[in-house]
Amino acid sequence: MHRARLGEDDGSALPPYVPRDVDDQVRAALAAAAETGGFVLLTGDSTAGKTRTAIEALRAVLPGCLLLAPPSGADLRPLLRAPGEPGYERHVLWLDDLEHYLGPGRLEPSLLTSLTAAGLVVLATLRDERYDTLRDMADGVAGEIGPSRLAAESGLRVLNMVEPIVVRRLWSDSELARVAEVDDSRLTEAYARHGTHGIAEYLAAGPELLAEWRRAQRATTRGGHPRGAALVAAAVDLTHIGLIGDVPEALLREVHEGYLRALGGPALRPESYADAVAWASRIRYGVAGLLMEGEREGTKRPFDYLVDSVARDPGVPDPPDSMWHAALEYADDLTRPLIARTAMSSRRWAIAERALRPLAESGDAEAVINYTSAQLFQRGDPHEVEPLLRPLAEAGNPVAQLNLAGALRMRNEDAEAERWWLSAAEGGLSLASYSLFAFYRSKGEDQEAERWLRRAAEDGYVKAMTTLATLLHQRDDEAEAEPWWRRAALAGDTEAMYVHGHLLRLRGDDEAEAWLRRAAERGHVRAAAILGRATDERGDLTEAEKWWRVAAEAGNPESANELGVLLSRRGDRAEGADWYAKAAEGGHLIAMFNLAQWLAYQGDAEGAKDWHRRAGEAGHVPSLNNLGVLLRHEGDAAGAETFLRRAADAGDVLGLLNLVDLLISEERPEKAQPLLLDRIGDPDVGEKTVEFAVRLMRADRPDGAGTLLRWAAEAGRPDATYNLGLLSHLQGRPEEAERWWRLAAPEIPSAAYNVGSLLAERGETEEAASWWSLAADAGHQKATLRLAEQLIDSGRGAAAEAPLRRLAEELPEAAFLLGVLLSDRGDHVEAAHWWRRAEELEDADAALDCAAYFAERGDETRTELWCRKSAEAGHPTAALNLGVLLARRGALADAESWLAEAERRGVDAAPKFLAQVRQLQAEA
Repeated sequence: MHRARLGEDDGSALPPYVPRDVDDQVRAALAAAAETGGFVLLTGDSTAGKTRTAIEALRAVLPGCLLLAPPSGADLRPLLRAPGEPGYERHVLWLDDLEHYLGPGRLEPSLLTSLTAAGLVVLATLRDERYDTLRDMADGVAGEIGPSRLAAESGLRVLNMVEPIVVRRLWSDSELARVAEVDDSRLTEAYARHGTHGIAEYLAAGPELLAEWRRAQRATTRGGHPRGAALVAAAVDLTHIGLIGDVPEALLREVHEGYLRALGGPALRPESYADAVAWASRIRYGVAGLLMEGEREGTKRPFDYLVDSVARDPGVPDPPDSMWHAALEYADDLTRPLIARTAMSSRRWAIAERALRPLAESGDAEAVINYTSAQLFQRGDPHEVEPLLRPLAEAGNPVAQLNLAGALRMRNEDAEAERWWLSAAEGGLSLASYSLFAFYRSKGEDQEAERWLRRAAEDGYVKAMTTLATLLHQRDDEAEAEPWWRRAALAGDTEAMYVHGHLLRLRGDDEAEAWLRRAAERGHVRAAAILGRATDERGDLTEAEKWWRVAAEAGNPESANELGVLLSRRGDRAEGADWYAKAAEGGHLIAMFNLAQWLAYQGDAEGAKDWHRRAGEAGHVPSLNNLGVLLRHEGDAAGAETFLRRAADAGDVLGLLNLVDLLISEERPEKAQPLLLDRIGDPDVGEKTVEFAVRLMRADRPDGAGTLLRWAAEAGRPDATYNLGLLSHLQGRPEEAERWWRLAAPEIPSAAYNVGSLLAERGETEEAASWWSLAADAGHQKATLRLAEQLIDSGRGAAAEAPLRRLAEELPEAAFLLGVLLSDRGDHVEAAHWWRRAEELEDADAALDCAAYFAERGDETRTELWCRKSAEAGHPTAALNLGVLLARRGALADAESWLAEAERRGVDAAPKFLAQVRQLQAEA
């Protein structure tokens, strides 16, 4: 457990406990373990709050219990109850930092089973970094022999006996809300200033101490403490190497000079050694120093938050060989195996061999096994290790049997190798079962191989679980594969967490995100990428940005592009472009396209063309189209045609249409038309052709639009025929517009409506009504309104009532006309209802239409009413009309106000009328 910052006016060592989201889960597990004995494990990052959470649970569930807290590395076998002895009652074995108690001769699966069977509650914590190291050492096996497999596999099997409860470093919104409610100066400060860190992490001052260490690397003339920083770096690396616990000051003094030279040496004007030690050891915030006093005199230990932060940073180089050799000079029988284990995981076989040699020569079985592994991997000669392994194997040591089998296999002595593997597997070594799987699979004996793979998986070997799950997935047996992914995930395998979470997500399971988050928090880049997408889909852009940024910074091009899109959409286009560039350099084609578009927007045509060209050459077809468009704008028609043709040949519809448009503009329609007609039968191509032509119309390019629309119309596209009518009408050719609309009317109601409107303008009301009727029958609302108006005007209001009622709840114009109809026949109460409904629905345009309706009928009172409603809703023309109406009836002040508003809104006729009104006011 870490100390907490001192409060301003609170002398207590610990701030008040703020309930965590996992409290109920921890306390339920502890209560269950208290019934008959059990194992409860809390995992999480350094300073996540694991220890405090466990202690508070212990206080709540088992107050007054007897706490057994053995020293680090203690032999736990004396805790076993002899036959006939009473079991444990309200006894708790407290194992903070569990890694110090794992391994042969310490906490093994059989010992844990016996202790919990006797009623003992085992409550432990484990940092994620140590969990990952242990798992990697057990799973990262090279060949069948596998370095450090005894300790690593034994420790991992202990961890696999329980589902760990994860205490998250970053606090949830609900946890932060609880922090805000606590009256404690330290928690108040943590809530206000924790930033991207967890509350417990902030209280333990971890981020500040890490930042101070990094800042100290500069010269003393700039406020640095370079020698002190070098001392801390050396202590961190020595701990990483395997000198867990106390580091002799003499060793630190010896090795830190190399770190100081790497920082800049004498040029930094380093402080004295005594000053460096004093600076590094000074307690900050009442919590911790960068270097803490060791339990033994003359020793130091680095603050563990620093050790974990360095372990999580992929950019930190491994310690140099000189550090390993120096550590071995000070190592004892407890730390030599740890150094050897770390060396093996780094494939430093010579160092591992040197670390283990004294122990092996003393006859220590574990040391002999690991020593022979190091020899074998360093020299590759199985003859040297066989004499050392065979006596242990014949004595029944299963790991020696496993390694001997591996050595014999290297000599092609398969029959004897198989016998030793079988013996080791029968001795309960799951890695031997997995090795038999690999052996039989290499022989083509798939059925026997799978039998041993299943046995290894069922015995808890995580790599076997994931291998079996993969095998089942390859057979499309997802129903059996998924439980194995889940078991491996529960056992702490990061890849399995990702796969299990991904499978849950594919079927919409709410549990998916939690598993993806666990994998992402352990550094799984793809999990972070998918977590970003999942949170984006549910609208949590803050979380999406966080996880995409994590994945992008780890080098995932897809996430870098997604992050660029998110930032660009919220207006941070420059930073978005930076991420597009990183993704593009990583080979992401869409990012290349996005970067090119950004560069074009910035006016960097050369950069845009370069990235479009690179993306296009890599297979991104839309970039070929965009490159062609850029070249066309620059006047390079030949280059444009080349790339547009490539895009069109690759199936890009926009590339095809731009190519056709280019050929039309160059007066080569005979080349363009066959290209379009070959594909316009495809509904998607036809629809996009019409959309493209409409864009040309809006860009004031009627010739190209007309040509495309005619070809599409001749190919049977009614939407093209309709738009030809629009184009003709815009160009002042109503007869031609009518012809095209008449052709489109059977398929497009708006065409029928437009034909009716043209006929009405010519006074051909009866035929107009027939076309409106056709459009109205197809659901065209404006046609229904025009038809109703005509029926009312011709004295056939009864026929208009039914269609108006269908629309009156939705359209203010319909509600208004229905009110007029009802009022004309004397039903003033219902008429008033529908006019109120029209007011509720109306917009400025609709109100102005109502005013025009009454104006045509000479009803000035109602004209003014609806004109005022439109003007008040912001319609400029209504303001003008209302001003004119008011002036006619002598309301000059009101008229001036509305005419001035119309002038302010840019109505051309307003100044003339406004001047007239002001003249009248002056004369009055």
